[in-house]
Amino acid sequence: MAADRWQGARQPGSAVTAVGVEHVRLSYEYLDRSDLDGYASLFDADAVLQRPGEREVRGREEIEAYQARREHRGGAHVLDEVIAAEGRVAVVGKIVRAGTEVGFADIFALSEHGLLRSQRTYFFATPA
Repeated sequence: MAADRWQGARQPGSAVTAVGVEHVRLSYEYLDRSDLDGYASLFDADAVLQRPGEREVRGREEIEAYQARREHRGGAHVLDEVIAAEGRVAVVGKIVRAGTEVGFADIFALSEHGLLRSQRTYFFATPA
């Protein structure tokens, strides 16, 4: 697990976690507006992005380049739940595009400054 390299690191307190929650919420807004510079600014320089079936993306610049290759126009993230504990944020929601919805869950780890240091995404699908 990529985020393991931060195990033992000082965990953010509740005030920093509250800032991290706002950064998580902003990350979806920035993606929906295709503001990739704003999106990338929310991530720690050494952040890790993990999505099912794709290679791990490392570093703020790679994360921005990865998102630039994806299509974000014409869709919206709808957040159903945002759950936070010190240093972690979990989001359950859906992506709505062209009348279709795909459920997702994201787990974020925060830096001691409230930046996003990792994001792991899961999509809801019926098991085969």
